Amino acid sequence: MNMKDYSELTDQMLGQLILRQDKLAYTEIYKRYWSLLYQHARRMLQNDEEAKNVVQDVFLMLWSRAPGLELSGSLAAYLYAAVRNKILNIFRKNKIANEHLASLETFIEQGENITDDQIRERELSQIIEKEIARLPERMQQVFLMKRNDNLSYKQIANAMGTTELTVKTQMTNALKVLRKKLGSANFHSAFPFL
Repeated sequence: MNMKDYSELTDQMLGQLILRQDKLAYTEIYKRYWSLLYQHARRMLQNDEEAKNVVQDVFLMLWSRAPGLELSGSLAAYLYAAVRNKILNIFRKNKIANEHLASLETFIEQGENITDDQIRERELSQIIEKEIARLPERMQQVFLMKRNDNLSYKQIANAMGTTELTVKTQMTNALKVLRKKLGSANFHSAFPFL
């Protein structure tokens, strides 16, 4: 049989010949279906290169699995189903890859933000502690009792053996010094309770 004779064979006959790995039957199937399968894949994928790769993979699979294929239906139906399955696999892989990528991007963004926030918070905390340590002793004592022990002015006055007015004045002065040293933005983020 020459190549011209193969062009006159039905798909069913070509399917039977491909099972015996007839190269001319394979060539005829390729000629008949490559363009149709490519157009089908191209419509689904919207990508020329991916469509070509899918069709090429289907034809490679057809040849490599030929002896064990079960072509119970039509050859065309088998080829279109193979293309569709390859495309569905691509969609699945892309979906998984996109989900993984989105998850990774979220992790990276959150990780960077957390790290940056933690660094800024630590630096601000160190600056605050240095400035508190520079306050005069009584002013520092009043400030720490208010901030760390959450005592009222009256409780601080009793503990220090002074008046409530003196404690309020010391606290007001401490806050003025810290506000000046830290700047307004840092002061309010450091002491949101004030």
